[in-house]
Amino acid sequence: MTLKYLLYFLLGGTVVSLVTYLASHSRGLMAAFFANMPTITAITFLTIYLESGPAAVVPYATALVLMLFPWLIYIFSIIFLTPRLGFAAALILGILFYFIVALGMVAAKRF
Repeated sequence: MTLKYLLYFLLGGTVVSLVTYLASHSRGLMAAFFANMPTITAITFLTIYLESGPAAVVPYATALVLMLFPWLIYIFSIIFLTPRLGFAAALILGILFYFIVALGMVAAKRF
């Protein structure tokens, strides 16, 4: 059981390392391509399916679509605030905006 989680960790770490390497060598588009590749979600879907079956995959996929909106707010915060406030402030505010919108969506979904 522990071995599979090690494999998940190594897969995730490989993707993060590849994205970081590409982005640090001025290949932002290629880095974004690998970071957002459907392969990552496909692996996640597969591991959820293997752990819990098909009934758990659909709610996760639906939640991914819902969480796209807070994620876009986070990304646009980085794009627009970094030149104005600097990277650290933009990152902190972007994450804060993400959590505020995401938690608001979670709370609204309950009602």
